[in-house]
Amino acid sequence: MTRRALCACVIAVVLGAVLTGGLLLAAREQTEAAPKSCKLAANLVLTGGWAPFGVGMFNSFKLAVDQATAAGELKDIKVEVTRGDNTGDTAQGVALATKAGQDPDVVGAFCCWASGIGVATHSVYNRYGLPVILGGSNDHRSSRPFHQSKVVFRNSPYDLINMKMAAVYAVDVAKFKRLYLLDDTTPFGRTQVDEFEKVAKQLGGDKIILGRDSITPNEKDFTPILTKIKPLNLDLLYLGGRVVEASLIRQQMVKLGFTAPLMSSGGVFSDTYIQVAGPAAEGSLATFWGLPLEYYPEGRGVKFDRDYKAAGFKEPYESFGPMAYAAGQVFAQAIKGEGCDRQKILKNLESQEFDTVLGKFRFDENGMLDILNIAVYRVEKGQWKILYRTDRKATKFEKVS
Repeated sequence: MTRRALCACVIAVVLGAVLTGGLLLAAREQTEAAPKSCKLAANLVLTGGWAPFGVGMFNSFKLAVDQATAAGELKDIKVEVTRGDNTGDTAQGVALATKAGQDPDVVGAFCCWASGIGVATHSVYNRYGLPVILGGSNDHRSSRPFHQSKVVFRNSPYDLINMKMAAVYAVDVAKFKRLYLLDDTTPFGRTQVDEFEKVAKQLGGDKIILGRDSITPNEKDFTPILTKIKPLNLDLLYLGGRVVEASLIRQQMVKLGFTAPLMSSGGVFSDTYIQVAGPAAEGSLATFWGLPLEYYPEGRGVKFDRDYKAAGFKEPYESFGPMAYAAGQVFAQAIKGEGCDRQKILKNLESQEFDTVLGKFRFDENGMLDILNIAVYRVEKGQWKILYRTDRKATKFEKVS
């Protein structure tokens, strides 16, 4: 081969390499510019006695993501919200968390309503580096700083904060002097009553608590225990428990002639409680980490209600709907501009300000949102009516009506 022919061959090889490299780069750019898709995995109670809460939460969460997609906020990123029914069972909740963590297409999770499932799953989500927002799951042990799972975020304050303010209302605001306590033996119920009792005694002295007993989930007849405590002439019966048992307790209290109200928290604050308890629900009290929709800024709560109805969901969004909707908005905004990348989404959750139905907020160093809207409600004429609300940091109550 002549020198000229050799040079021509070398040039051809170089040009070929350059062209091939250019084609590969162009192909890579086309691939990166192609629409991306990922999943957000729901881990909620969608069947059974607690389903009204979980189904309303799922619908609300999905609505927010679907609206962000329809509005073009996610650009070419397609996000699928997957149903995960934990049935209120801890083992099933852990299995769903593991499945989501192992799926590379899942970039975030929304869990769990039931506190026990929240406690059991936070280490699973942390193991896989999967960001999760807790909806409900009131137990503080599912939250930082009570564990070190850096991927866990909350869209509501945990039980120690809620119960402190519940006790403040009962003792300092309502001036109840004779209190009796019931828990449902679950970690959720016991922790609530433990904290309520502690703060109530700090504020009103040891004698303010006349006694304490436990019931069991799925129990139906509370007449024996109510008959025992009726002669104590209570000002308030406080229950750490959930809606079904609370409804039956209230019915039986009224039948036995109790004049004291029943008070509880987020496990009972529900339209379902009023429907099941019927007229006996009148006068019941509850604290809850949410406000009536008209109290959220710029008409956002009212708009959420209108959009939910327009979406055609058969089930009501229930009391946790607005918080679930806010969680969907948070994930959509964290994904926006970053694509389907767990680490980038996690970084955004840690640093970004989010604009939601609840208002604008950030998560603090423990994954807690910095809006702590805790309110006191009473059932009046078949509806929950707000009486008091806290300031943004939940340090004091302000009278509403």
